Amino acid sequence: MQQSTDHKPRRRWLIPVAVFMIVFGVSFNLILRQANEPLESTQSTPLISGTLIPDPRPLTPFRLTDHNGGEFSQESIKGSWHLLSFGYTHCPDICPTTLAMLARLADRMRQESLNAEIKTAFITIDPERDTQTVLASYVPYFDSAFLGVTGDRQALDKLTGQLGVLYARVDTEQSGMGYLMDHSTSIILTNPAGEFQALFGAPHEVEAMAQDLIRLITR
Repeated sequence: MQQSTDHKPRRRWLIPVAVFMIVFGVSFNLILRQANEPLESTQSTPLISGTLIPDPRPLTPFRLTDHNGGEFSQESIKGSWHLLSFGYTHCPDICPTTLAMLARLADRMRQESLNAEIKTAFITIDPERDTQTVLASYVPYFDSAFLGVTGDRQALDKLTGQLGVLYARVDTEQSGMGYLMDHSTSIILTNPAGEFQALFGAPHEVEAMAQDLIRLITR
């Protein structure tokens, strides 16, 4: 990768990052506040590593496409529990680390005799580069049962907006990838009714998440 000969600090990319972090902090605190307020007056399943939404939130219509060409929508996710992870295939570290953790979690959950299925979907926040073909060669590498999901920007925002998942493009001349994507690292859990049931913030720990999922599924 060619290095720049200009030694002046390049701080232009700090502005969108700062704005992203401020907005993310406000949105995330609102989600936590809404989730925690009912816990004080309502009996619920305590979680070790996640935040429970005591009154699960129905999802408004959205329509994306998985890496097999199938529909991924608020209707198609009904009938199973789903873990939704948001990221992009050009991510240098966080996304592959999260997918590797989710693969270990999937192996851990297969050891349990549960009368429910937990599916995992990796939803790109970089649809311009993450086509079906790209996702098909990337996501199943971590676990053959995982789905990669993409769609146009408008369709993607219909889902991320209601889940509080934020992302922002960061252009950097010093990156060989052209640009990076800052994004929320929380993993979203939806229940078999297709509702927003819980979220798991980083850092993600396999056994803690496994115990939380077992509690929710068997309660």
